[in-house]
Amino acid sequence: MIKISIKKIKKHISEKRWEKLRHVFERVKYVGMSRYCPICGSYFRRFKPCGRPDCICLNCGARERHRLVWRFFQSHTDLFGSPPTKMLHIAPEPFFEEAFKAEENIQYLSGDLDGEKAMERVDVTEIEYPDETFDTIYASHVLEHVPEDKRAMRELHRVLAPGGWAVLQVPITAEETFEDPSVADPDERERLFGQWNHVRRYGPDYRDRLEDAGFHVTAYSAREVVGEDNIRKMGIDESEDVYCCQKR
Repeated sequence: MIKISIKKIKKHISEKRWEKLRHVFERVKYVGMSRYCPICGSYFRRFKPCGRPDCICLNCGARERHRLVWRFFQSHTDLFGSPPTKMLHIAPEPFFEEAFKAEENIQYLSGDLDGEKAMERVDVTEIEYPDETFDTIYASHVLEHVPEDKRAMRELHRVLAPGGWAVLQVPITAEETFEDPSVADPDERERLFGQWNHVRRYGPDYRDRLEDAGFHVTAYSAREVVGEDNIRKMGIDESEDVYCCQKR
């Protein structure tokens, strides 16, 4: 009966009004207190699925990896409430960009190869800023799109200030990093690398690449970051690590 009623409603209202109502219906569907998003502070019965259960926050749009990293920023860094910090955020997520800009101590800059998606156009393989410019760098699920990822890592290391740190996240989906620069066909890239615009699959040896670029790397497990009790509550992927990279 509910589905029939919704179909009738959709038939007699504009597309714009339907989108607003659809959002309301969706929120009602997920009403509850068993899931918590630490980024926006919202509670739900569960998170919205996205190819896997308990993925997307219906309020801010954050996914599992975003909630994990946010808790890492809160519990394992001095990002919030620290002395003035120059931060470079590559390929910014809108909810993070808004939150970082609101922090008075953060001198925030977002960058993307597509300049319309960030404050400035930034090519991560050739960052047009002097050595040791930024105290903090954050880039999530960026390097698997970059053909010259080792060059990008060296550039991120170059612009990071001594004593600074970077969180550089990638999907770990292989036993060992696999890439083939000759593959350009989108369908073949999707078959080999999991997505049409990915150029490799990373394995646990991702850490070695970061260290070869000059970083001292500490990998924190999800349980270390959020605690056993919050894995399910925050919809965290317990197999994901946070890669914190410090300048030697």
